[in-house]
Amino acid sequence: MLKLLRMVLTLLAVAMTATACTSHTEAGTGLLTEFEYLGCAGDWNEDTLEPEATSSGTRDAATFLVRNPATCGFDQGSNGKAHVDGDTLKLSYTLTSSGGDAAACICEYRARFLISGLPADVAKVRVNGDNASLKGDLIRTSNAPPR
Repeated sequence: MLKLLRMVLTLLAVAMTATACTSHTEAGTGLLTEFEYLGCAGDWNEDTLEPEATSSGTRDAATFLVRNPATCGFDQGSNGKAHVDGDTLKLSYTLTSSGGDAAACICEYRARFLISGLPADVAKVRVNGDNASLKGDLIRTSNAPPR
């Protein structure tokens, strides 16, 4: 029993070390001007596993601050992407772990997407394939770049 307890405590220590997240910024292409991985904010404390996207900005550029749940243990985010599919803005990025470890819990990860104008027909947001609750206003422009 003591051996099992030690093993569990060791796994917890590894998981806690693996979640030491660092931010990372990338230049985007097309609709996405810039992507920034903001890191892990600890345990996911919401009742649902629905991501959240908070929008702010101007007619020329909109920023989406994203909170999304995923398995704990990731410490890097990269490869940010944004595209429009019908009336939906699809935001995505790749979470990875430098140590290769993951834990059996759900953590909150955050990222920022800077978009260079939204087409007028965009009404919904998806994050990494999941419907996101939207906070703030979708700021659209008729001068948005081609999809």
